[in-house]
Amino acid sequence: MFVEAIEGDTCVEQVRLGDGSTVDADVVLVAVGVTPDTGWLAGSGLTLDNGVVCDASCRAAPGIVAAGDITRWPNALFDGELMRLEHWTNATEQGVHAARTLLAADGETQPFAPVPFVWSDQYDRKIQTVGVVSADADLHTAHGSYAERQFVSLFGRRGRIVGALGFNRPRQVMQYRRLISERASWDAALELANA
Repeated sequence: MFVEAIEGDTCVEQVRLGDGSTVDADVVLVAVGVTPDTGWLAGSGLTLDNGVVCDASCRAAPGIVAAGDITRWPNALFDGELMRLEHWTNATEQGVHAARTLLAADGETQPFAPVPFVWSDQYDRKIQTVGVVSADADLHTAHGSYAERQFVSLFGRRGRIVGALGFNRPRQVMQYRRLISERASWDAALELANA
């Protein structure tokens, strides 16, 4: 569901969605992302599509690897879904992996298959996401509530837990990160939520 308008007299009061429904709000966070600057690679022979497209080991072509915001690769942990992550934790981990791929003497490489992890501390709120958090997933609020602004929401697809979003619940978010790395079922995630 897309946002059609943010409404209020002197400050935000509600968000109007594309279907005409509204959601009460007193704060709105807008995260827009970036467009990777790949123009300088035009004509290089590399596959460019919302970044430099690599294989699972971060190899863009023989002898060439990529890492960070510009890299788009199939994450085996998420059934080969092409990902491009815009956070320094990924750039750091992926850079190490890309270097190992480049330096592999025997040509044997491992896939780069992390559970994406992003966080931000905003005043007294610790906001964390792990895995893939998307609008097309099943959604379940596992702990806390939106009203108290202390919660964990779970995201599932095709019978698996694939993501979690938490506000001020770091211990629980990390428990779900472990489940995502284990490719746990949606039922196992709901069981932990109800424990």
